[in-house]
This record gives sequence, structure tokens and C-alpha cells, in this order.
Amino acid sequence: MTELERRAVLAMWSFQGVGAIGLDTLEALVPKSQWLALPLRELVALADLKTDVRERVLSCGSLEAQADRFETRLKKTGQRVCFEGDREYPSRLAGVRGAPPLLFFKGPGAVARPRAHVGIVGARHPDKEWAKWTVGFSRTCVEQGLVVVSGGAEGIDTAAHLGALRGKGVTWAFVASGLEQIDAAPREIVGPVLDNGGTVFSEYPPDVRAKEGLFVQRNRLIAGSADATVLVRGKEDSGARHTAEAARRQHRPLLAVPGNPIERGAELCRDALRSGALPCFDVSDVLAAVGLVEMAAVPEALEEKGPVSDDSRAVFEALPRGIFDMELAVSAVPQKSSGAVAAALMELELASWLVTRSGRRYEKRE
Repeated sequence: MTELERRAVLAMWSFQGVGAIGLDTLEALVPKSQWLALPLRELVALADLKTDVRERVLSCGSLEAQADRFETRLKKTGQRVCFEGDREYPSRLAGVRGAPPLLFFKGPGAVARPRAHVGIVGARHPDKEWAKWTVGFSRTCVEQGLVVVSGGAEGIDTAAHLGALRGKGVTWAFVASGLEQIDAAPREIVGPVLDNGGTVFSEYPPDVRAKEGLFVQRNRLIAGSADATVLVRGKEDSGARHTAEAARRQHRPLLAVPGNPIERGAELCRDALRSGALPCFDVSDVLAAVGLVEMAAVPEALEEKGPVSDDSRAVFEALPRGIFDMELAVSAVPQKSSGAVAAALMELELASWLVTRSGRRYEKRE
């Protein structure tokens, strides 16, 4: 794609609601290289756009001016853009039906060339033991040379990202909003992902806020950028089912973690297994699904404490000795909100100032 064509596509994509279908319809009638020069009203008349989207496009003055404004906005907010075929664009996503022609991102992008990519998804409110299991599973994935892909949401998604970070591996988060409108829960893990060399992707322009339909759209990107997808936990109506359906449509291996046959919160996995998903007991099942062999495990060593912010250090000093949980941690630092304490605990855990114990409890390393 030429620079002229990139600017044209970027300008049109900056209007939420244009979508890949609208761009494909327009390109079938007019080459991308002519979009910036074509009178805007004529261009819009050719595109298959909804009335409100058409009005937003017409109000921009000219597509050339919109491209200038939007590129300036992206630079000010520290966002980058990768187009399908670029090194930073996930190679497994390229060519997937319905994949966006471009992605907004922060971080290095898809420049690493790992053994494979694994999507790990599941419930937003899993049992604590399953969140802990996911952290360990994800950590083992990156130790086997895989990139962990998930959606940055609370619960299983956060545990997947956290495990990858604790294993010093690479993780990608696909969010269901513009990168300037990430909600509070995803922000808690997005910060550490970026601070530790991971990447946050979005197909949505900066001003787009998350809403239910966008989560469904986003999930196809998680499956599409992964060589295999693993369902950890989820109720029958869990949003992760859309990721599973996308993996099936894209003909990618789908795995599900078995559990107690009467366990509540595992309905999604049971249904997936009944429908042909592969059982996933450990990372060797993922490797087998994508045609890889298991590498020798590296002995785990106690890591040195890494640098932390002054705020997190202050929280650490206030935490009690011995094993404690989130409730006790929040009560130990009454001057800070529960969200601020949770963010500090995550930073302290990643920097090896805290040791994780069973039941999502912690212990200070003195």
C-alpha cells in the first residue's frame, strides 16, 4: 500500500462505523489512491454507509484535512498505526475474513517472531484458584516461547497477561475501545503490559468508548491473531464464547480446560468440549495442537526485586507482615482507594516485592 493509500484508508477509518465492508465497497468502485482527491460528497455517495456515519464524514470538510488532523491527534496521544502487511501487524490476523485493514497500537507491535501465539480467555469473575491456575499456565506458555494474547479484561484475561509478565514473556492485549478511552479495569493491566514490553492493540479510533457490541467484535481479533485459543472458565453466556466461535470460523485449534463435571462457571468449557474442542490439561496440549514439541523447563529462581514507583513503595511499607489478602491490604492503606492499592499490588508482584500465595493472597519479601 502506498503512502497516499494509507492516508486515505486512515482518514476513512477515523470515522467510527465505516468498517471494513464500507471500505471494500468503496474500493471496488474507486481505487484508494483517488479517495483524497475525489469530492467528498461524491466519495460518500459511493460508500455503503449509515446515515449518521455519512453525515460525520461530510462534516469533516475534506478527506485530506481529516487525514492531517487525525495523524496529528495520534502523534499527540502516542499511538501508532500498522496496516495489514506491516511488520507490526499480527501476521496470523492478516487475511482473516473481517480483519481490520489497520490497527492502532502502543508498544512494539507484532515485531517479535515467537514459536506461536496462544489466546487465553475466560470469565471475568472466576474462582480465585482458577485465576491462580491461569497465571501459572500463562507463565509456562511464555517460557515455552509463546506469545500470550488476551483482551485486557478483569478475571482470566488479566491473569493471562500477568502470568506472561511474570514469566518475562511477550503478551498482547486487544481492547474494545479506543486507546485513549480504556476503562479502569483494563487500565490496571494495560500499564504493566506496556511497561514490560508488551503491546496493546485496538481497531477503534481514540474517542471510541467500550460497549457491549464492541467486545464481541474485539474477540474475533484475539482468536484471529492466535495459532490456538484456550478457554479456561466461563458460564454458558460468557463473552468468551464469541472468541471460541471466531476460532472455529477461522479454522484455528480451540482448546478448553476440563474440570469438575458439575462445577458452576465451567459450562462454556463443557459445551466446547462436547462440540469438539481439544482438552487442555497443560501447555503440552497447546504445543501439540500447533505442531510444536515441549522444550526443557528452565529451573525457577527467586528473582531480584525490580524498581517500583514511590507510591507502590509506600503501599509496600504499610502492608502487614505475614500472609494477607486484598481486603487486609486495602485496610492497611486507608488513605488510598481500593483501585490504587490493587494497582500497587500488581506492580509490586511484577517487580518481585511480593510473593503470591494460594487464594489470591500475598506475602512481603523483606
